[in-house]
Amino acid sequence: PYRPSKVRGVASDYVDRVGSYRIAFARKTFLLVHQYMQQCCLQSASSFYDPVAMLTVSSVVFYAARALRRLPKDVSFAAKSLYYGLGLVGVCSSLFHVLLSYHAQMADDTSMIVATSIVLQRAMTYQKTPTFTNWFSGLLLLAVITETTYHVMMDEHTVHELSFVFLIVMVAVKTRYLIKARVQRPEDKNMLQKSVIFGAGCFIFGYLLWQLDFIFCTRLTAIKRVLGIPWGFLLELHRWWHILTAVGAHTFMIMVDVLTRDRVELLEGDFTLFGGKNMMVGTKAD
Repeated sequence: PYRPSKVRGVASDYVDRVGSYRIAFARKTFLLVHQYMQQCCLQSASSFYDPVAMLTVSSVVFYAARALRRLPKDVSFAAKSLYYGLGLVGVCSSLFHVLLSYHAQMADDTSMIVATSIVLQRAMTYQKTPTFTNWFSGLLLLAVITETTYHVMMDEHTVHELSFVFLIVMVAVKTRYLIKARVQRPEDKNMLQKSVIFGAGCFIFGYLLWQLDFIFCTRLTAIKRVLGIPWGFLLELHRWWHILTAVGAHTFMIMVDVLTRDRVELLEGDFTLFGGKNMMVGTKAD
C-alpha cells in the first residue's frame, strides 16, 4: 500500500545523501584548488632568489629608512609609524621569499594588513577628538587581530584579500577628502589627485596580476622556461604584485603623511612624477 510518510522518509534520506556527497566534493575541490594556489605561490616566490628580485624587495626597506631620515626631528610617533609599516612589509616579504615557510608567508600577508591599517588610522583620526581616535584605533586593532587570527588558523585567503582591498579603498577615499580639505591651489590638488589615481592603479593592476599568476601558473611557468633569462622575468607576475604594491603603498604613505601635518609641505622630489616640486600650504591643524 501507498505510504506517504515512508516515501517522504526515503526521499529525505536520498536528499541528505546527495547533499553530503556535494559537500564532500566541494571540500575536496576547495582543498585541491588551495593546494594548487599554494604550489604556484611557492614556485613564483622561489624566483626571488635572483639578485634583481631581492634588490626590489630590499628597496622597500631602503625607502622606508630614507623617509624616516627626512622627517622632522620633532615629528610624532604616529607619523613615523607610517614608514615603520612600510619597512615591516619589506622585511616580512624578504623573509618569506627566502624561507618559503608557512609562518613566513603568514607574516608576509599580515604585514600588508598592518601597514595599510596604520595608514588608514592616521588618515581617519586626523583632527579628530581623542575619544574618536581611541575608539577607532581600538576597533581597527580588534579587526586586524580578528582577521589575522582567522587567516593564520584557517589558512583562508578570500577574507584576507577582501580585507586588504577594503582597506585600500578606504585609504583612497579618505586621501581624496584630505586633498580637498587641506590643499588650496588647483594645480596642487590636480597633482595629488593624479597621485591617488596612480597609487590606486598600482594596487588594482598588481592585484590583477597576482590573480592571473594563480590562474595561469602552469602555463606561465612553461613559457618562462622557454624564454629563459632575462625575458622570463617579465612573466613573474607574483614579483610584479610585490613591486606594484610597494609603489602604491609608498605613494599613499607620502600623501597621508604630508596631508596630516600642521603645515602641508611637499618635499622636493616626492611628487616629481606628477609635475610638482613646489611647497604646498594648507590650513593649519587644530
